[in-house]
Amino acid sequence: RKGARQNVAYHYDLGNDFYAAWLDETLTYSSAIFADPAEPLEAAQHRKLTAILDRTATRPGDRILEIGCGWGSFARTASEAGRQVHGLTLSTEQAAHVRALGLADVEVSLTDYRDATGTYDAIASIEMVEAVGEAFWPDYLAAVARLLKPGGRAAIQYIAIDDAIFAAYARNVDFIQSYVFPGGMLISESRFRAIAERAGLEWRDAHAFGLDYAETLHRWRTAFDRAEAEGRLPADLDAAFRNLWRYYLMYCEGGFRGGGITVAQVTLVKPAA
Repeated sequence: RKGARQNVAYHYDLGNDFYAAWLDETLTYSSAIFADPAEPLEAAQHRKLTAILDRTATRPGDRILEIGCGWGSFARTASEAGRQVHGLTLSTEQAAHVRALGLADVEVSLTDYRDATGTYDAIASIEMVEAVGEAFWPDYLAAVARLLKPGGRAAIQYIAIDDAIFAAYARNVDFIQSYVFPGGMLISESRFRAIAERAGLEWRDAHAFGLDYAETLHRWRTAFDRAEAEGRLPADLDAAFRNLWRYYLMYCEGGFRGGGITVAQVTLVKPAA
């Protein structure tokens, strides 16, 4: 648990002001889904969040657990649609931001997914599995199965690496793992599906949209460069850090454009008792 908290703090507790300088107004830090390349980022992010909510097949009044709630953009979308949301995060900065939003029927807690209790009508988890580490993929999916009511659905968005390059990737520590996401690891679709099914979950309706992530990253990098030029980045972030962050955004964009990695949404269903 301590290692997970340290890894999250390394990346997400850089300060809300830093992320607010280059993310969209909702602070959504995951791939959008674009209707066309000229669409505003915030509209494309709302489409993604709505797609996740639709996958839960919930109704007003239902309870959704969000594993890895970020800065609350999905919780806001679900709350506005009448759902009750319990968001989990290990980031103190994110938890403070979500609480400050004052959203109706939204609770956020600094809780590891392995320590969550209760049962929920549905689960949402957006680009969280990448952060848990290969050794804990079974724990993550076992928690999803345990926390869902019979017949409940988990709407998952995740970054997938091509099966053909997974073995070589897994043997090495890449730039992202070294400098940006310590403890992180991308999963391949076949591995994710196999572990989910071993946990007793049915795999349904997978949809990949890797080029949308490339466009999302391009928008973030453009906004990051603008924030730097306008002096809106926190003053304590030196040139070396800013250059590293810019390279991270470019590196990831190239990965999605090249096709070695993609992003996908999938629905995992817990069979009815």
